[in-house]
Amino acid sequence: MTTGEGQVPGNAAAAPVPPEVVQAAQAHNFGRMESTRSLANPRQTSVLWLVIGIVCFVVLWLLSEVGSKNSSLSVLWSILHFFGLLFCFAGVFAIVAAIRVLVTGARSYYVYENGFVYRHNGNVRAIAWPEVTSLQSVLGTRGSNSGKLTHYNLNVQGIKPIPIPIQIVNGRDDFLDHLIAALGRFNRPVV
Repeated sequence: MTTGEGQVPGNAAAAPVPPEVVQAAQAHNFGRMESTRSLANPRQTSVLWLVIGIVCFVVLWLLSEVGSKNSSLSVLWSILHFFGLLFCFAGVFAIVAAIRVLVTGARSYYVYENGFVYRHNGNVRAIAWPEVTSLQSVLGTRGSNSGKLTHYNLNVQGIKPIPIPIQIVNGRDDFLDHLIAALGRFNRPVV
């Protein structure tokens, strides 16, 4: 397969590769594509979180309307107050999640024989394997993720590290397997 065909090997259902990614890979003679990963569309995900947040606040408002008609000493008021707090926190969490998704933006990653193409919000960066210094595992520092692998950073000379998410399917992450194999061919460390 050549870079111009626009499909991921072994995955006929994969979305076509954007033309600017194909052009960048061809311009740098990266050879055939080995693997790809795209994050979910941030606009759709953000809208979903916003809708969840709005629903939580509407339910909170309805609970406050029902609760305002009852005595603050009643059992029903206490139950409504508890659920109102839950929906308030859930609504705030959903709004924050929507903002976080928009800040993260649209990201996709492409592993080629001789390089890596990173697309973030429409900007394409082509990186030859010799420019990569390492692939670094990042461990969580808080809560239940403390000490657990959360993602990898692809460290490249002269630019900020590129965060690469982990997506385990059937106990494996095929994209990272391809990335680690490509880095191994060029003697780049995985730490």
